[in-house]
Amino acid sequence: MSKSNTSSKTSGESPKRRTDLLEPEYSPHDPVVRLGEDLLHGPRLEDHIVVVLGVGPGLGLAIAQVFAAQGYTTAILSRSKDRLDTWAEGLHTTALEYRKSRGLVPADHNPGGSGGERLSAAFACDVMDNDAIVRAVQQIRAHWPNKLIGTACYNASVRKRGPFLEQRRDQLRDGVQGSIFAGFTFAQEIIRAIDAHGNGGSLLVTGATSSTRGREGFAGFAASKSGLRAMCQSIAREFGPRNVHVGHIIVDGLIESDTALEYLGLPKGSRFPNGAVSSPNTTPTSPFRSHTHTGIVIVTTPF
Repeated sequence: MSKSNTSSKTSGESPKRRTDLLEPEYSPHDPVVRLGEDLLHGPRLEDHIVVVLGVGPGLGLAIAQVFAAQGYTTAILSRSKDRLDTWAEGLHTTALEYRKSRGLVPADHNPGGSGGERLSAAFACDVMDNDAIVRAVQQIRAHWPNKLIGTACYNASVRKRGPFLEQRRDQLRDGVQGSIFAGFTFAQEIIRAIDAHGNGGSLLVTGATSSTRGREGFAGFAASKSGLRAMCQSIAREFGPRNVHVGHIIVDGLIESDTALEYLGLPKGSRFPNGAVSSPNTTPTSPFRSHTHTGIVIVTTPF
């Protein structure tokens, strides 16, 4: 699109009239670069590792399933590795079936148990230990030496609630560790990995209502989650020009799980009223789907 100005100013000359400032001249933008066939920003699908830290039976596993369903290699991390191994097997099967359906691997392809051939693997990682986070990312890179970390999701936090005057400093310290220190460490390791291969990538961080609004009884949690959000803004502004996308995704409400029941002091096995909570397999994963080029548009925290 171009627009000619009626003034007699020449190129490089300062505007002489107020209307010259209000009616600037436009030049056509450069052609849009084709995104390509892969769904995610960063390395191509066959080489792309998606890391999810904070994988439980609710949202964390559902996030990993979103990416496995599109054929991506997934690394799932949690404090306890025991239950992760079974989930990793299911994620591998899901990703392999997608690749077979798209002709990316032969229909009779059945990789053995060697680490590099599997499309999902589990890693132990305690967010209360920053060194454990560093080791886990190093282990992922060593596990798939011919692949690249392209997407990472930080889905961990430590939640404490209660009257402000009854909250202890050690509870606040745990919350800050689980969100800010661990999130900081994870982001550094992931961005170093993405920056090293130069293909770009994405860092996605799960937020909560307390990321933007502090409610009564949630002073420590609000402090840690809002700090994590502010940190994401800073990282996004620094590394966006270097082809790293940072998204802070607020899950505004409870997700149905045993953890939610325990958090609210309800007996295990209780049922929430219809509509009171979200299912981990529906609404909460939609923002993560928006980071693929599938036509789903979800508004997340703008940076």
